[in-house]
Order: sequence, then structure tokens, then C-alpha cells
Amino acid sequence: MDDPFLRGKSAIVTGGASGLGLEIATNLAKHGANVAVVSLTQTNPGKLDSELKYFASEHEIQSTKKLLESIGVMCLGFDGDVSLQEDVDKVMKTSFDTFGSIDILINNAATNCIHKVLHHDNTAWKRIIDVNLFGSYLCVREALPFMIRSNWGRIISIASTNAHVGTAEYSAYAASKHGLLGFNKSLAQEVAEHQITANTISPAAIETPSGLMHMKKWAERNNLDEDVQREQYMDTYPQKRFVPASEIAALATFLCRDEAAAINGEDIAITTGAPF
Repeated sequence: MDDPFLRGKSAIVTGGASGLGLEIATNLAKHGANVAVVSLTQTNPGKLDSELKYFASEHEIQSTKKLLESIGVMCLGFDGDVSLQEDVDKVMKTSFDTFGSIDILINNAATNCIHKVLHHDNTAWKRIIDVNLFGSYLCVREALPFMIRSNWGRIISIASTNAHVGTAEYSAYAASKHGLLGFNKSLAQEVAEHQITANTISPAAIETPSGLMHMKKWAERNNLDEDVQREQYMDTYPQKRFVPASEIAALATFLCRDEAAAINGEDIAITTGAPF
């Protein structure tokens, strides 16, 4: 186990059974944290057919649980919808009963769709706000009492470069991520006295299952070969590469260190230098 500075701490990672969430969960476990992963599965009744996101399978949740346990920590796996009070309550209660504390919250669960405002489906718009913004708020609100009790906590929410700029046909997603930045800045002021920090990370495009789905969708809409679309997109990044999930996970883990205690209310962009 690498530098187990999180031994005795417990983390909840939403969207934790695949992609970036899985990378963060694994990194936290390697540093000693017990981890509860929450992901919305393909069969969950809360999902919409119009959502453009990767839905984990129940098998992936169980595989993640086994992987993290093999590192030497405790792990819980949940098929849950972060926008539902009853699902969040179950995650928090079971996690605290199992681990004895809730010290770290990674708000990574997110969804998206591609629609112009003029033709946007109301249900899809509300779904994106519910998951990306309301779901983050709900998880924070229910995790905070446990962190305040311990007088220590780390809240890290995954935003996006779309939290800073608009993108055509991503209006609901951009609105939700802009809102997440404002929520985090206010939250950081409220929790600082309890030795809790709240920060956001705004990555550019990441090579994850959801990211690759978006690349494929844009290639289809632009009538381009997927490899051509990928190259055109990468050319907009100074380092000519997408952001690896491992680099974002490393930053999230660093923000959990005691040495990061003064980093509070910040948004840290990971873009390979691309302006936004």
C-alpha cells in the first residue's frame, strides 16, 4: 500500500464503479482509505434513454468492490441515484455503520445529453440538473454531519471546463457545472471552521467510457471518422493529449492530505494548458 496517510479514513465516491470515479476510488484505497462506491446501473429505473453517459453494470460494481478489497481496505458498492434522498440516506447510513466515519466525499456522478435549447426535452434538462447539481448538494448535506462530528473532512466535486465556458448543445450540462462552482465556493466558507475543505476540479476531456461515448457521438453528428474527430479534438490541446484519469485522481488524493488544508473554495483546472 502506497503511503497510507488515509488509513482510518473513509470515503464515498459517486460514479465510482467506472472511469474517473473508479480511478479516484482506487487511488484513495491505495493510500489506506475505506471506500464506498455509488454508481447508477444500466437497469436502474432512474436512468433516461436520452442520457448520454456510461452506465455501470452490477457486475462492475461488484468487481470494483473486490478490487479495492484486494488492496487491503473495506469497500461497499451501491447501485444508487444521487438525486434521490432515499438512495443517499442508504449510502450514508450503511457507510457510517460499516466504516465508523465518513471523512471524504468525491462528487463525481454526472450525466449529460446533447440538445439545442430550442428543442431541449424538459425531462432531460431537469435530469441533468438533478444529478449534477442537486445530487452533489444532497450528498454534501447528508455527509456533513459526520465530518463535523470528526472535525475533519474533504469534499471534492468534479466540475468541468464547461463550468467556465459554454458549449453549443451542452446548455444543461454547462448550467449544472457553473452552479457547482458557485455552490462549492459558498460551501467552503460554511465548513472551514470545522477543518473541512471543499474544492472543485475542472478537467478537460478525459479518456473514460463516458468521454469516448461523447467523442463517438460528435463524430457521427459531424459525419467524421471517429479517429479523425479524436485527432481534431486533441489538436486543440497544447500537449496534444487528453487528460488521463490517473492525473485527476492524483490531484483529488493530494487534496485529501493534511498538507492541503489551506486549499479551500478553489477550482483547479486540468486542461494540458488549453484556454477556456
